[in-house]
Amino acid sequence: MSIDEHIATALELCGFITGDRQESRLMTLLEVILRLQTDPPIPLNFGDIYNQLIKEEPNAKLSKAWVHRVLKSLVESELIRVENPMAHRKRYIADVNTVMAGLERLKSIKAKELELKEREISEKISKLNALDCGSLAQEFIEEVAGRKEEISSRVVRGVDELHQVLRYNMLNIAKKGDIIRATLLWAGPWIDETATLRITKFFEAAERGVEIRYLVSTDLFRLDGNNALRGNLEQLLKLTKRLVEMREQGKKFDARFYIGPKTYNQVSFNRDSMALIINENPVTATWITRKFNPDLIDNAIRSFDKDWRRSKSVLDFTPKDYEAFGVAPDDLIRRALTDNKEQNK
Repeated sequence: MSIDEHIATALELCGFITGDRQESRLMTLLEVILRLQTDPPIPLNFGDIYNQLIKEEPNAKLSKAWVHRVLKSLVESELIRVENPMAHRKRYIADVNTVMAGLERLKSIKAKELELKEREISEKISKLNALDCGSLAQEFIEEVAGRKEEISSRVVRGVDELHQVLRYNMLNIAKKGDIIRATLLWAGPWIDETATLRITKFFEAAERGVEIRYLVSTDLFRLDGNNALRGNLEQLLKLTKRLVEMREQGKKFDARFYIGPKTYNQVSFNRDSMALIINENPVTATWITRKFNPDLIDNAIRSFDKDWRRSKSVLDFTPKDYEAFGVAPDDLIRRALTDNKEQNK
């Protein structure tokens, strides 16, 4: 029997018919019962159902045992019901109420199956996103060829991939005495719902004794209308408070505001490696080691240190400093930093 496309799509979604739109055995027998049924329904015995099925499907060669099994499945699916389950000879009823109950049951089962698949897919996506292909390539070559090769350069696309590279090659391996220099010259791409999580990795490195120098562009003061920034203001305030606490503990983590021409937008690890951000939207960077280009790394660090010396810590800013930077009194970042400073007095 041909079924309307809309109905067929809905039944397929519930798992009642297959993806290629072939009718299931449940569907075949249910259709026969519904065509035999009257309104209001009159219970049908097995013989009535079997005879009608043979009449409609004369070439199918369906055994009575097969029909009994399918009827049992229809009852278990709640698409039909038995008039008296305790009776020796069962009689079956199918109407809009039983079909509705059956479809609700099938829908529930299908939803649980899809939810399980969704969780499995989400887990696989998370694992895939967390995978660093650079480290994987090194491990693969070491396993196959017995030698360890160092990656000297790679292109990195997107904020998440960039921070993944930073974690594997800098933040996770840095130890006491190491220096990580980071610039934030283009603030826009970095301020989103995961910004505080990424910055936390720098704090964790500082807790281990790594010196963190974070050079921030005054562009940050021009993000007052950024919804992501507003939504994460509380988290940013907590990070500022943590910065104050780390200074009091003697940890070497400082963030300074910088005004002047934009030079190298980079994150460097000592003088060993560097991620050089070359495009803002979409974020694109190149990660290089000293082996690949020592002059570029030295020039970038030299430029950074020069700007660092003439910049000022966000924790030492005064109203006059904000005015010098052209920051309005009601600026979102200014109010956040000022409020935090007042709370820590």
